[in-house]
Amino acid sequence: MQATENQGGLQPQADAGEPQRDLRGEFLITLQSKRREAIAGRSGSGIEVEWTEDEEHYQGIDDANRAFQNANQLYRSRKAAILGSDARQPQTVRSVVFMNITRPYVDAASARVADMLLPTDDRSWEIKPTPLPRLSGMQLNKLAGAMGMSDVVQVQQLLDETAAKAQAAAERMQRAIDDPLVESNWHGEVRHLIEDAARIGSGVIKGPFPVMRTARVTHINPVTQLTEFVKVDEIKPGSKRIDAWNFFPDPACGENIHNGSYTWEREFIGKRQIKEMLQDESYEQAELLAVLREGPSRTSEGTESVYRASDDEYVMWIFYGYCAREHLARMGVELEEGDEDRLPTMAVMINDRLVKVVLSPQENGDFPYDVLAWQRRPGLPWGMGISRQIRTVQRMLNGSVRAMMDNSGLSAAPQVVIGNGVTPMDGRYTLSPGKVWRADANADVQDVRAAFSSFVVPSVQAELMNIITFALKMAEDTTGMPAMLQGIRGDAPNTLGGMQMQNNNATSVLRRLAKRFDDYMTRPHILRYFDWMMVYSDDESIKGDFEVDVRASSALVERDAQQQFLLQMVGLARDPAYEIDPAKLFAELCKGQRLDPKNFQLDEQQKAQRAQQGQDPTAQVKAKLLEAQARKANADATNTGMETLYSGVQTGQLISMNPAVAGLADGLARSVGFEDQDAAPIVPQPSGQIGADHQAGPAAMPANTDPLTPVHPDSPLLGVRQGIETPAADGAQR
Repeated sequence: MQATENQGGLQPQADAGEPQRDLRGEFLITLQSKRREAIAGRSGSGIEVEWTEDEEHYQGIDDANRAFQNANQLYRSRKAAILGSDARQPQTVRSVVFMNITRPYVDAASARVADMLLPTDDRSWEIKPTPLPRLSGMQLNKLAGAMGMSDVVQVQQLLDETAAKAQAAAERMQRAIDDPLVESNWHGEVRHLIEDAARIGSGVIKGPFPVMRTARVTHINPVTQLTEFVKVDEIKPGSKRIDAWNFFPDPACGENIHNGSYTWEREFIGKRQIKEMLQDESYEQAELLAVLREGPSRTSEGTESVYRASDDEYVMWIFYGYCAREHLARMGVELEEGDEDRLPTMAVMINDRLVKVVLSPQENGDFPYDVLAWQRRPGLPWGMGISRQIRTVQRMLNGSVRAMMDNSGLSAAPQVVIGNGVTPMDGRYTLSPGKVWRADANADVQDVRAAFSSFVVPSVQAELMNIITFALKMAEDTTGMPAMLQGIRGDAPNTLGGMQMQNNNATSVLRRLAKRFDDYMTRPHILRYFDWMMVYSDDESIKGDFEVDVRASSALVERDAQQQFLLQMVGLARDPAYEIDPAKLFAELCKGQRLDPKNFQLDEQQKAQRAQQGQDPTAQVKAKLLEAQARKANADATNTGMETLYSGVQTGQLISMNPAVAGLADGLARSVGFEDQDAAPIVPQPSGQIGADHQAGPAAMPANTDPLTPVHPDSPLLGVRQGIETPAADGAQR
């Protein structure tokens, strides 16, 4: 649906006697009138004056010190540009110090917002399928009848399968949208936009718009079987940040540019870009060649974005809006039967020459622009930034600091008064060490000590410092950016709860901005990408009934305030009663610190290796320790059994040699609590001997009492032999 030629096209048939209409000239005049209307509307709103003041304060420039700047390039008109070398500027003796607190506040605010809204491991939007709820029995019966199915279970299964396919398609659509955003450096462009919004109150981003990108791929040559490197040019959607100075919406748009009828974008290009346009068939070759012959136009419309010293650049104007069908037909735009009388159009002008006219890539007519207002202004699409919020405080600070510097200079040296008739010898009325002064004969005083008098200007440094401190405090209140958000703790409570409360209060302004970012930037921008993919993508598997979920931006702001609570949960993760996954908790902590948890976690290969090696090394050590303790217990039990067996053998040997000892041993064992497992005595005891009742009767004397030739077991010689150590056994040897 793009024009290939600007010549020819469909021409309306004129009646006899009616002059031929110059539709091309009418179309060009219409566009020029709309451009002048947009330029005058923005200039008349007064926003350009405020933008200039805001950017000057960001650079540390005001009316007092402008003449002392080396090169002031912030004035948007060459006539108003003032160079520091201009000798005609009067020199002042007053202080022109500019205590710039605007820049750090703007940088801190933009950096803080960008860190929270542009995480490294997450996105602030998500593509989700339209929910398909489960139907009631009556609804399933109706649906089954409509689908020609008799079983409602099959209908429900079909709905479930459809929902699963829609979820998979939504994930593929999300990847398809994410790919051109990554190639366009989405994070970098949005970060630049946030800086613009913090500085002048408004940031503009453009997209999606067609971009020619070069894809680098490799393939194997089927003939040579060699790997070849190939570059493929393809048209893909892209996004980029637009300088607010170069964007001119319809003055009647109100607070939303999409409520207007058209938009204009200005871009400065060189000859190389125009020569590249000659390779694109959608541009009119003859008009581009005419532009190159004419050179850059000497007249410019609209306040320039920067002070430009070079005149070798061309001004290109890009128009998006609705145009008449007859005008588009005259310009050679391919139209279809049944198209409306006014169609969404995109036109390009260079040197007031129409070099391109096509139908807008957005079939619904949406403008490919979004404006982020830091703080809304009623009736205007532009916002109010940190520079404007802190402007009054910046003036207070500059005035008090300059007064303090002036007072310091005046009070540093005394004011000297010289009487009449007193002249310096060197002819110069200045003070210097050892200087000679002469009192004339007609002097008013006779005493030369009264010819000079000095006065000291009072120093009011303390009073002026109080004003400076008050101005610094007001800077926090007027911007909603406490010093704590800039890395300065200030008077924050020295408790965890107090710090959380102050952090929540401090981020309330940022949460408001995050919501505006969702409503006026992310949602319309991603929706246009979704429409682009639905119309131009060749992959049918990504298309479906989806919706864009953009609540993540607000959640990203809340994540920063949740870090303190997550740190408290680290101790709870060790308790199995809470069923907390330490790996997921660690991942959330890394995300809060803008770190990618994948950089610290094990990959699948390392997990597989750990699974092959076994469980946790600590558990392995504990298991080996228990195994060693079990072996030691078995060894100790075996050793104890062997010692018991050895003692039993020795005891049996002794009792067999001296049976009379058995009864005495049994009595001693029972006295210490031993329970006899065998009631019968091991060795039968003769009557009258020491028995189980521990009563000793009279012992019978042996017949042979010769100690040298013992023949009876009760011989006294046995007691002597029991004390002799023998190599065979510890008992008496027979």
